[in-house]
Amino acid sequence: MERLDLLYAHIDDHTVPQSETVEGFGALVAEGTVGLLGVSNQAVWRVERARALAAAAGLPGYEVLQYQHSLLRPRTDVPSDLFPDGSLGHAGAEMAGYLRAEPGLTLVACSPLLCGAYARPERLPADFDHPGVPARLAVLHEIARETGATPGQVVLAWQIGHELPVIPLAGASSVAQLEENLAAVDLELPPEQWARLDAAH
Repeated sequence: MERLDLLYAHIDDHTVPQSETVEGFGALVAEGTVGLLGVSNQAVWRVERARALAAAAGLPGYEVLQYQHSLLRPRTDVPSDLFPDGSLGHAGAEMAGYLRAEPGLTLVACSPLLCGAYARPERLPADFDHPGVPARLAVLHEIARETGATPGQVVLAWQIGHELPVIPLAGASSVAQLEENLAAVDLELPPEQWARLDAAH
């Protein structure tokens, strides 16, 4: 390949000055090696700081944000080796507000089906163990029955038609799963079902 359409900065290295990363990424765009720039697993304030540095230097900045986003929401206060203060890999309330304020940004929702957990709930990670999950699952299954779709298809349709610019990045391990995911594109949820999904907490 001579050109990457999209290049992500996936892990934030605080030992490297952000200006160095911004300049390096900008140079790749200028020489035509890269098209768009993206970022993931970084605090919103760090993303905005990098974009401000790029704008001040007249360089392209991050336009695509790749974060985990799904109907079920995890606890974000659970620490890990990568995120000692709690997860930065999920698109939570702060990210939603940022996307509303910056309409030129696009969210690529990684793991929108939570690695198959909508079909197999035992796959849900420990940070999804809170009272909001059963409430949202109950409404999700009601709407799946009403539409004749699978819960995963409802989740993907909910993301595709979201008011915020969301592109689900759904994986598949079989042709049947791929076909199921693709069928979600044609599933249109009426406003009443949207409201029920959004209201369940």
